[in-house]
Amino acid sequence: VWACLRTVDSFGIQNVDLVVDSGKYTKKAAVAQKRGMRTAMGSARWVTLHSHPNVHDAVAELRKEGYKIYASDLNPNAVDIRDIEWKEGEKICVVMGNEDLGISDEMRELADETFTLPMVGFAESFNLSVATAITCAHLNAVKGASVIRNGDLDEHEKACLKLRWYLHSIAQ
Repeated sequence: VWACLRTVDSFGIQNVDLVVDSGKYTKKAAVAQKRGMRTAMGSARWVTLHSHPNVHDAVAELRKEGYKIYASDLNPNAVDIRDIEWKEGEKICVVMGNEDLGISDEMRELADETFTLPMVGFAESFNLSVATAITCAHLNAVKGASVIRNGDLDEHEKACLKLRWYLHSIAQ
């Protein structure tokens, strides 16, 4: 997860929504613990993390904000990411599943679309951080649609983020 946060930060993605079964993650793996952030080389400090208690609540909140949900999945009905017609200005949420189990059955049902990443070798799937990087690179390179919209924050949002970043930069 921390490597994924480093990747999304490097692509300029500000908001990350998390659904975490907190009982499964302790010590360095705990989302709320700063020690785990070392793996992300500090990037977790610069993105805005939104935690949700469960998949249903997360999707309901994102839909209320106008997002379309795309989930990475290996199911037989999933579409190759290269075949999705991304729309200019469409608000999207990309869901990446747990590295061991992928997305949940509930997420699969709630997603507007599931997608796969093309592979030609014999491995069944990419690991989570690699899949996240490939997905971000693809979305960043889509022609004709600004899927990753760098610099679309208003002045107030920018000022608030800068203040938060300055506070995170102060030695503890």
